[in-house]
Amino acid sequence: MKLPFTLLLLATLIFSNAIFAQPANAEAEQLKLQLNNFAAAYVSLPAHKDPEKVLKYFAQEVSTTIFYFNVSGSTRQFTDDYSGFEAYLKKIVASPSIAIKYEITDIYLSKVSGSNGVTVFAVTYENKEEDGVWVKGQETVSMAWEKKNDQWKVVHYSILGSEDEKLKGTCLCELFVTESSDGEVVAKTTMPQGKSYSTKFDNFEFKTENGVQTIKVGGDFTFRRLASGSVVQVMPTGEKEIGISNTKRETVLLIIENALYKENCTQLKTK
Repeated sequence: MKLPFTLLLLATLIFSNAIFAQPANAEAEQLKLQLNNFAAAYVSLPAHKDPEKVLKYFAQEVSTTIFYFNVSGSTRQFTDDYSGFEAYLKKIVASPSIAIKYEITDIYLSKVSGSNGVTVFAVTYENKEEDGVWVKGQETVSMAWEKKNDQWKVVHYSILGSEDEKLKGTCLCELFVTESSDGEVVAKTTMPQGKSYSTKFDNFEFKTENGVQTIKVGGDFTFRRLASGSVVQVMPTGEKEIGISNTKRETVLLIIENALYKENCTQLKTK
């Protein structure tokens, strides 16, 4: 039986489209594989400690745009490049006890057109150190790929992220310091605490006798600053050195960062 011309033409078009679609679909699947391989290499970076296993998925001319909503309600936005990403990976390698969770929960788009490709996907992330959660949240990521010497490389990626929880990070401290060596100092410290930031006020009472300065913080903590500049925390089991300071202001900041809120602050900024 002879097929009508219109049916024959339709069958030919469908067959032709299927033939030409197969390579594109195969390339799109290859792009997904590259994406998942990158995620696996990034997650295992603290174990294998080789940034090149992550960087090999990125072109030297890669550019980045990042926008984040913080748990504090503020935002941060910045751009980066290959060297900045490399420095970030090396910082992870240098950390003795960091763990990374980076899970691709959904791939919204994987499309290839010639030697160019695009992937858009969702991520949940969590960074931990010393069994304490630093930060966790969600990201929507777009990556632009280019095929170079039969290898797909990321030439640009953009991240829109939001923090869900933060228990350790940058703290902000404001000091009200008296001019004399003794007397009180009031410190206002703002720090990450779960789904928001909290603010603590601490009174530091200074008293000097025989060249040794004693610092009492509330009724719970006692420190001493020796003539050498060494600051020690007085505990039932003995004294523990927490650092060296040259001024009253430095002493307070040292106690805040290395004793009072050590579990909350990765770094301390002042205003």
